[in-house]
Amino acid sequence: MGKINEKVYKVLCEVYAAEIGAVGIYMDQHTKCADMGYQKLADMLKNDAIDEMKHAEALAERILMLGSTVKYQKHIVPEEKQNDIVTMLKLNINIEIEAIERLNSGITICFHEKDHGSRMLLEEILKSEEKHLSELQTKVNNTEKFGNQYIVTHLM
Repeated sequence: MGKINEKVYKVLCEVYAAEIGAVGIYMDQHTKCADMGYQKLADMLKNDAIDEMKHAEALAERILMLGSTVKYQKHIVPEEKQNDIVTMLKLNINIEIEAIERLNSGITICFHEKDHGSRMLLEEILKSEEKHLSELQTKVNNTEKFGNQYIVTHLM
């Protein structure tokens, strides 16, 4: 294709960097939760990490298809000492909220720049992130409402 639109390129690279950061955090949490015996939660986090990895892959493929290269940027990294599951889930809620805001902004930019292929890709990722957010909020709300009973039944 021709020269990539700089505004769209910036959006795609920013979303890519955020997705890579989320992969690392969710995989770190997955292994910690599995080690602490929270297998159901660990499985959910692993699946979320895989979803984020697929998002990153699709973004990289789109950038390459548009004739550019992935620009690597600083991304968030896991906290080594993080072991409280509610704290983990609340961090993930914030990650997903930021992702949704970034994607909505990016979708608007792609629309205005008439790059509807990139817009559609971001819309697909947005739907996935909204689903992750809803699942995380439900887990935090139920953990706060029902405590250890919910944790034992639904997260272990």
